[in-house]
Amino acid sequence: MGKLVEGIKIAAYVAEIVMASAVVIELVGKCSGKSRVKAASVETGAGEAPETE
Repeated sequence: MGKLVEGIKIAAYVAEIVMASAVVIELVGKCSGKSRVKAASVETGAGEAPETE
């Protein structure tokens, strides 16, 4: 019975690591996506400015 409990604890630790890594990957994806959107909007705005003058 002791080995079963130990195995369940190890499985819980592995699941916790997997979930934490998924959260980190999601946060990195969101942060990099925002910087790309800002860069694209700056490039678009710079391209339109001379045409309106």
